[in-house]
Amino acid sequence: MHDTKELRNRIKSVSGMGKIIKAMEMVASSKIRKAQNRIFEARPFLEKLEDFIAELSNFPDVFENSFIKKHERFENVLILAITADRGLCGGYNTNIIKLVNQKINEYELEGKNVKLNIIGTKGKNHFKYTGRPLNKVYENLSDYPCFLDAREIANDLIMEYLSDTVDKVELFYTEFKNTAEQKPVLKQVLPVPLSILRKELDFKNGNISSKDETIIDFIFEPSAQEVLSSLIPEYIYTVIYDALLESAASETGARMTAMRSASDSSDEMVKDLTRKYHRARQQQITIEIAEIASGAEALK
Repeated sequence: MHDTKELRNRIKSVSGMGKIIKAMEMVASSKIRKAQNRIFEARPFLEKLEDFIAELSNFPDVFENSFIKKHERFENVLILAITADRGLCGGYNTNIIKLVNQKINEYELEGKNVKLNIIGTKGKNHFKYTGRPLNKVYENLSDYPCFLDAREIANDLIMEYLSDTVDKVELFYTEFKNTAEQKPVLKQVLPVPLSILRKELDFKNGNISSKDETIIDFIFEPSAQEVLSSLIPEYIYTVIYDALLESAASETGARMTAMRSASDSSDEMVKDLTRKYHRARQQQITIEIAEIASGAEALK
């Protein structure tokens, strides 16, 4: 027979925890709308930048641009991974860290040197625990990322690439689909992948041809090369900012889903404990009645 006092204490404890979990779910649900709106506002700007760069990439000598030109030797890779500063968000951090580890192992098997930049306390703690040296760490950005934060991070990446310290820069973040689905993705930042941008532009225009067409409809002042050189840093800033927004929304959606699941589990646990308590109380009352009856019979 269960101890009724212990069951009462457990019911009280689980109920209190359930209220906290429910409050966290409500906070996450209030944040998700703002996070979604910020993504929807940023995505069109990034898409137009990509379209414009793809158009400019058809001009001669574009591959001599410092941001586009591939290094002669591919030996060093810089990975920027975006994680959360806090936990209690389901598999959000685990999924992105798993993807990063998988890619690091692939590069190291190929004999490449990998440098790792981490955004978020959870990622920092994981890689420090596993003994992976970190190049740079950025924290306290996941709640409300700002464009200035993205600019600072992007400038660090650009400086590493232009100084030939690294030969490739990749970004790992979580793409927001909806509150129930978040997808870890990999995006090449430097050198700027013009082939991908061109394919996306052709797809949007309904042109499946792989042939590049030279643009002659525009006259640029200054030259197209100078416009491209000034535009690409803004593009990289926007890519990082968009990834921060996507990750923030994904984290909030994952937390809301996890808290809803935990809240449902808490309610089920309280119901189960309440049934056990009533059963134990009935048994206790039955035993007490039997003892009273036997005592009364003994007094006769």
